[in-house]
Amino acid sequence: MKREPILDGAPAVRRGQGLGRWWLALGMVIALLGGEGRLRATEAAPTLDSGREAWLKRSFVAGREYFVLRSGRAKMIVQADQSDPTPAFLYLLFDAENNRQTGRKERAYNFESGAGFVRSGLEVVLGGHAFTPWGHQTRTRWVWWQGMPAVEAQWWAGGVQVTERLVALDGEGCFLRWVELTAKNLGGPETIEVRFLLPSAGQREDPRTVSRRLPGGERLWLQVLDGPGEVRTREDRAEVVAISLQPGETATVPSLIGLDFDGQTTAGRTRPNAERTVRMLAPDFLSVAMERTQQRWRMASRLQTDDRVVADLFDRVRVGLPSMVAETGVMDAGMFEYGAQWVRDTSNTVLGLLHTGHFELARQALSHVLTFMVSAEGNTMIAGRFEDPDREQFDQMGELMLALKAYRDWTGDASLLREHRERLVSLVERPLRAAFRGEGGLVHNRREFWERTLEDGYELAYQAYVIAGLRAAADLGTELSAAERAPTWRAEADRMEEAVLRHPRVALVDQGRLIKRRTLAGERAITVHFPASAADVPLKTERVNLLEPDASTMLPLLLGVVAPDSSLGRATVDAMEGLWEARWWGGGYERYHSSGQCDQPGPWTFASGFILRAQHDAGFLDRSRRTLDWLHAVPGGRTGAWFEEIPIARSQAPTAGILPWSSAEIGVFVVRHLLGVRFEGRQLIVKPAPFPGQPPCVADLRFRDQWIHLVVSGSGAIASAFLDGREVNVESGGGVRLPEGWSGGTLRIVFATP
Repeated sequence: MKREPILDGAPAVRRGQGLGRWWLALGMVIALLGGEGRLRATEAAPTLDSGREAWLKRSFVAGREYFVLRSGRAKMIVQADQSDPTPAFLYLLFDAENNRQTGRKERAYNFESGAGFVRSGLEVVLGGHAFTPWGHQTRTRWVWWQGMPAVEAQWWAGGVQVTERLVALDGEGCFLRWVELTAKNLGGPETIEVRFLLPSAGQREDPRTVSRRLPGGERLWLQVLDGPGEVRTREDRAEVVAISLQPGETATVPSLIGLDFDGQTTAGRTRPNAERTVRMLAPDFLSVAMERTQQRWRMASRLQTDDRVVADLFDRVRVGLPSMVAETGVMDAGMFEYGAQWVRDTSNTVLGLLHTGHFELARQALSHVLTFMVSAEGNTMIAGRFEDPDREQFDQMGELMLALKAYRDWTGDASLLREHRERLVSLVERPLRAAFRGEGGLVHNRREFWERTLEDGYELAYQAYVIAGLRAAADLGTELSAAERAPTWRAEADRMEEAVLRHPRVALVDQGRLIKRRTLAGERAITVHFPASAADVPLKTERVNLLEPDASTMLPLLLGVVAPDSSLGRATVDAMEGLWEARWWGGGYERYHSSGQCDQPGPWTFASGFILRAQHDAGFLDRSRRTLDWLHAVPGGRTGAWFEEIPIARSQAPTAGILPWSSAEIGVFVVRHLLGVRFEGRQLIVKPAPFPGQPPCVADLRFRDQWIHLVVSGSGAIASAFLDGREVNVESGGGVRLPEGWSGGTLRIVFATP
């Protein structure tokens, strides 16, 4: 199969349809409250009243979505709006290696008090009027353009159709802004002008480049490349003037947006700013940078199918997710919200990177965690710090060990395990300390999975991850030079699993399904008492605050502790229906019963990802399809940058975060659950589970230093399978077990016609 990107020609998503309509209505109200009229760019630097500046800084607004791009150390977050107090297509620039910076928009390099980041918008001047994108008349989407992913916006400047494309040039610290101006509805020849603006006055470096030195020493610059018209630079802008257009003609104006850091690493070596500037002026700079970028994207996994929901979601994740992680492995667990790092978030993001083929970045992220986020004693970082023992998150050991095992399985590289052997053994054995353990060997503390502090007790999610982490560590025992410890780790995992399922007093099973938590006395935890974060959230406004249902009860099903299709598994999945549309319209699952929320009630995206994966493995394919369709339609679904939750409390909307973990859940679902590609021990198993009536699917999945070219003929029951052209055995359960030494090739799975 030719390994080419597959989004070319994908239809634009019309904004304001389906689930988006009521979010849009809310956004219009917010916009009107922020001030009448809309900002128009003029010759003078724009200013915003306090209402519009506050509106611009909010992370969640109805009809607002984000695209994330990264070029080397420079991170660009593109904001696309449907409502219109400010231009509808803007960007923010950040240092990808500074996770604290993305905690708030106003920390962006191009954010100016009183003006926000409105000057990042393009201006097209026709007849003396400066046009900018207008929300309800701007279409934005991901496209593949010249073999590279690009964020595209289309809008109108009078009778001129404007198409902007933003491309992150791999490793260069700059972004290509490709502008096409088409005289689509002009009655005759016109002369137009294009303006690229700095956030405020800087300096004119040469006839094509304008820059601004930032307080921290960074340099933000704009450069116009060859194109039509006359190029002029002023202290705060680069302009292309006197562009002549006849009706039907198209003019192209390419430019670069750059962010330099002294000593920035580019293409594998450190370059001072002066050397970078000279190199970027070289005639072949753009062609060389584009060729490197195209090569980078040829190395990512890809999928082709006529199921547009599946195809779109996988493409958006494989494009957007790696931009959320710096080359150093640093990431913000919740952009515009946290500005912090968790071992759990990075570990689960690594799983998404591996399942979409970004092996090198996955390694860097794991290396960063092992170097900076795990102590010598095996304690793991929570929100950028190490917590007291009774508030540790025991799941983080399991999540990290599972990510390390997945990295070893997919890449064949065990070097991280050897390099960090002592720290990893401390990590694995930390939850086994007597101080943390209770009856049946279960771990206990006061912190629950969603980070509220409760009475000391046994949390189901912690048991599941410790069990899975111990088993992963045992599988990696040889690489950890701890083969002698592997039997003990397996025995402790088995002991804990037995206690979770069958202990006479503290088993985390009740009435035929898994439960969230028991106290040390063995009582089932029913309600929660915890300080509320705002006056309008349920723990403040309601007297009875329930712990269950809880999406974290899906985790034992995903981690092999309970078979999803068993009676216990299916009953536990069935209980999740109480979280669907709990106190809102438009779909989605809450993370737990909304009455127990201390801050963010509403449908949660990565919690819905847990439920999606468990539903699919439990055989509730109608429900998993509904959940997947919701994730496709909800804000962020068409950009690959999902909000942590869709807030239904007004106090939480300004800082609703964009979560890499949510994107990772989609990548894992498509590869591990839908395509059925997963590992048991060291052996690769492929057992596709397509939706009923799903069309054929072809995937190229990066594997070791080769590829798995997987062809799935349709849906139904597997009739036969062919590995590199030779028929192979299909197991009674419907899977294909590949030879342990197999390192890549073609696997074709044929389904019987229903």
